[in-house]
Amino acid sequence: MKKNLPFLILFSLLLVPSCTTRKQMLYLQDLDKFKNAKINYASTKIQPNDILNIEVSDLNPIVAAPFNKNMASSNPQLSVEMMKLTGYLVTPQGEITMPILNEIVVRGLTPTNLERKIKERLVTEGYLVSPTVQVRVVNNKFTVLGEVNAPGVILFTEESISLLDAIGFAGDLTYSAIRKDIIIIRELDGQRLVYHVDLTTSKWMSNADLRIRQNDVIVVKPNKLKANSGGVIKDPLQVVGLVLSASAVFLLLIL
Repeated sequence: MKKNLPFLILFSLLLVPSCTTRKQMLYLQDLDKFKNAKINYASTKIQPNDILNIEVSDLNPIVAAPFNKNMASSNPQLSVEMMKLTGYLVTPQGEITMPILNEIVVRGLTPTNLERKIKERLVTEGYLVSPTVQVRVVNNKFTVLGEVNAPGVILFTEESISLLDAIGFAGDLTYSAIRKDIIIIRELDGQRLVYHVDLTTSKWMSNADLRIRQNDVIVVKPNKLKANSGGVIKDPLQVVGLVLSASAVFLLLIL
């Protein structure tokens, strides 16, 4: 019995970290409870430093031409970059300047709201009879910092994306990441908002405010072992393995 005691101790040590790690590592552990939950969406508001691509069309293209300044390249790979260069940059005061219409306050409006506002002015001021207006933010990006495999600034073309998509773009979380407290920082209407998300649960998934939008910053904190090591330890599981190996050697020597 004494000969088997070291191996029983070693087996117990192996069980303890594995159970703890599984509980802390798995995403969306209660997903089945929310499988029929309603998905909510919210339109993104235009903010300072957004770049807008605005296209005005009419049954008569000639009369609509003066309201369009974007001459995007016919090459699809260059069109988005051309839209950024020729688009309307929203000023810190939340305004843009369009040909003929001059200054337009856009801050706090959604792209759909702005489309209606421009269309109304074109009609009521007698410029066009039946215009169509399309507005799109063309410099959408978010930043991921901390314990992900590929941190940095990431571009996207949608109005918003899910937090899981954003983490996927960043190469997923590392083993050292704290999954229970993902931080989202957002600037909206002159205020800085901070959200905390627990990825081990699923109840946050229907919250429209937790979809990633233009200029959001995602911060993933390291666990205590990684933080206290000053970044020297890359994978806590490696440390556990070394400790267990050393324990096994020690137990074998005292037999």
